[in-house]
Amino acid sequence: MSSYLPIIILIAIAAIGIPIWLKKRKGKTATTSISARKSKDEVWKAVKQYLKDSNDYGKEIIDCYVAKRNSIDFVNPNLSPYLKNKKREEIKIRKWQFTQKKKEAKLAGKKIHQPKERDLYVVCFTTRQTKTGIVDKPRAIECEVMNTRISKKEYDRKIIINGLLDYDKEMEWIAPIKFAETTKNAKAVKQQQKTEQRKQKRLQKKKDKAKSKVAKAKEKAEKK
Repeated sequence: MSSYLPIIILIAIAAIGIPIWLKKRKGKTATTSISARKSKDEVWKAVKQYLKDSNDYGKEIIDCYVAKRNSIDFVNPNLSPYLKNKKREEIKIRKWQFTQKKKEAKLAGKKIHQPKERDLYVVCFTTRQTKTGIVDKPRAIECEVMNTRISKKEYDRKIIINGLLDYDKEMEWIAPIKFAETTKNAKAVKQQQKTEQRKQKRLQKKKDKAKSKVAKAKEKAEKK
């Protein structure tokens, strides 16, 4: 029996160690997903601040979605050919006007830089009255992220609420983005579930195999 003792110990360690290692690995993944929620919490805080500034008390947020505003040079592919061409012409005119300003500034011995695009977001949200449970009409607000340099490595990040928007108008460009993202997320969740199921099956097989080896080794040792 003593000759089989080291083998029994090694198999037992593997049977216990593998599940612990997998659990630690799963814990690391959970930590990543928790840290990813920081931006979401930031958006909710902005909505709560807007409600407070608007004296709209006694409300709870039941739905919230944020979308980044497109660049001023973005041409929506869903627009009609006429509106696309109109947008392209506007871009050309604006760029030409800036070029002219640069030339004039250069002749005057000055230098001007391209204005930095503002970091704008549209937050669509729905609230519910806490006491009555009545759901309010969905709303949309515009928020701007301001990053101010404190030092070489640090920035002060602030969210400025610019005001209320026309919800229906904003949803014309946000709805397709939201739909595509929701569909993509649903597929990702489904794939993750399948992957997790396969992992669990492999883990169970390893555990069963380890138990079987321990049982066989124990049986042989007892016969000795």
